Amino acid sequence: MNLLATPWIKAAMRSRLYPAVFQWTTTAVLAVLLVAALFGPNNAGQNFGMALTWTVWWPLLPLSFVLFGRLWCAICPFAWVTDRVQSAVGVRLSAPLVLRRYGPWMIAGLFVLVTYLEEVWGFHGDARKTGYLLLAVLLAVVFFGAFFERRTFCRHVCFIGAFAGNYSRAGILELRADGDRCRDCATQACHRGTTGAPGCPVFLVAPSIDDSGTCELCANCVKNCPRDAIRISTRRPGSELWSIGQPRPCDAVLAAMVAGAVLIEQFAVTGSWNGLVATTGAWLHVDPNVSFPLVYGVLLAVFMAAPPAGLALASLGSQALEGRVSLAEIRRNLSFAGYAVIPLALAGHLAHGLDRLLTWSRTVPFAAVAMVGLFPGSSGAAWLPRRTILWIEVAVLALGAAVSLYAGHRLAQRYARRATWAAYAPHSLLLLILFAANLYAVATMMRQL
Repeated sequence: MNLLATPWIKAAMRSRLYPAVFQWTTTAVLAVLLVAALFGPNNAGQNFGMALTWTVWWPLLPLSFVLFGRLWCAICPFAWVTDRVQSAVGVRLSAPLVLRRYGPWMIAGLFVLVTYLEEVWGFHGDARKTGYLLLAVLLAVVFFGAFFERRTFCRHVCFIGAFAGNYSRAGILELRADGDRCRDCATQACHRGTTGAPGCPVFLVAPSIDDSGTCELCANCVKNCPRDAIRISTRRPGSELWSIGQPRPCDAVLAAMVAGAVLIEQFAVTGSWNGLVATTGAWLHVDPNVSFPLVYGVLLAVFMAAPPAGLALASLGSQALEGRVSLAEIRRNLSFAGYAVIPLALAGHLAHGLDRLLTWSRTVPFAAVAMVGLFPGSSGAAWLPRRTILWIEVAVLALGAAVSLYAGHRLAQRYARRATWAAYAPHSLLLLILFAANLYAVATMMRQL
């Protein structure tokens, strides 16, 4: 269903107020969060900015990618800041070649770094550190906006893009262009822009868009297209994963890394985490309390490396079963099959986020009044009983695993040189192992009740 066939939606997307109104709102909220984080109470439970950031926005962010694609990127306050800085003092240099060539891998590295610092420095429990993180990102945004063209930061640097692109591929919205209408278009207004709106901020040409991993749904192409060739349509969740036009190894590896990052976050809130930290410290011959950054770094490396390594082994096994073992074939197999990991990684992320949302989001209004000295003496933070929340997590994980297994089968049908079962069996085993690991973490939390 083409949403732009609905007159009021099309009028809204063509309006100058979209996405400007949403950007003004999120920028105002960012300003409030910064002030609260830097000057409000350092206690996370009494700081409105902290409560809103870590118990509402962060858990709901992956869900927004499923429902609306990368719409958040269109209304993100940092995108607005980039545009304003560029308009004022922008030099508009081309994005550096190293970013254009290795950007996805650099984003993956930044994602690992932020994941590491979040746990070691405790961003989610310290308002000042959260404020400093936001300031650091803001300074990077200003720098890239001042020197480089369009939204180079958003396209090649932003660590949220590490999972935003993959999750949006599993979402229910897509922006595409009608190739017949675009075939002999000489203006390329979607990319270059017009007097009515600038060109695509992330350097896309509408007819070449064949996946939802990069498009931010800013609607500049909708405003600029002289032939009304753009459509924004709904689709079955996950359907893009098995019809991906140009699979990339970096997307596959990143999906597996995110699955590992989500898994370690699940284990970090279980009773077995302390034992795991102690065992790792003993193995490293260090005191885990004194050398926790080192211990956690090792654990994070293991958790985030294990799924990509499993993906590589599954690809090797798949090719061995097909009788075509070569580095090129393994790379091709991995590039396709990695997209099947995305729904399960997304489900793990959603499950962990829902746990935080349903357990702590009721503290947000209390944190707001606490900043004026009216924090109530006691209040229930959770919306639902803990066991109910954990069963919701199980249901989300099961749904994600089902979609991953189905996507894996459809992908195997597409890329298998010979038998589908040979291409699919090793990867289905990997998906089941990842699903079981997530279930084990949730079951451990249930046993602690």
